[in-house]
Amino acid sequence: GEGLRVALRERGLVPVESADDDPVAVVQGYGGPELVWGRFAEACYAVARGVPWFASNTDLTIPSGRGIAPGNGAAVEVVRIATGAEPQVAGKPLPPMHRETILRTGAERPLVVGDRLDTDIEGAFNGGVDSLLVLTGVTDGAQLLAAPPHHRPTYVDADLRGLLTGQPEVVEDGGGFRCGGWTAAAGAGRLELDGDGSPLDGLRA
Repeated sequence: GEGLRVALRERGLVPVESADDDPVAVVQGYGGPELVWGRFAEACYAVARGVPWFASNTDLTIPSGRGIAPGNGAAVEVVRIATGAEPQVAGKPLPPMHRETILRTGAERPLVVGDRLDTDIEGAFNGGVDSLLVLTGVTDGAQLLAAPPHHRPTYVDADLRGLLTGQPEVVEDGGGFRCGGWTAAAGAGRLELDGDGSPLDGLRA
């Protein structure tokens, strides 16, 4: 994508199109829905020759107006399968991008906002910062409830409007947790949820 090309040029690097252009690295970012298949072949030729390989992120899917579409992570898998190599990942969920963002903004209490548990929320966990999961993308309530600890967000909301409203407190209540009118507890092999009110409060509990 053009954004990645601009970022490379800002660092004094010159994007090339072919493995025969003697590249010093392969850099792979989201190329949009019009990505040309031949680019995968050029990346594979260069990576197979031992050229360092970097990926901007490994999001397997992205939301679109028509549904869930393949993301950059799916494209990374094409090169990985063909070469057997592993890229160095600059973006989420690894810390470098988060660290760079904090350095650039001077943020003292950063909040990572995203719609994916395995990149956005895990990235916040790895960086030791708070996170807000919005349910407008690829994660639904069932996936959130099944999430392991490193995929659990600090906050949950329906969409980005959650940035403008306060999050109700989740408090420990006996053997479970309470939020709004809901109480959630681990039962015998299942989750037990009791109460009423906002479904989001049930998810938060």
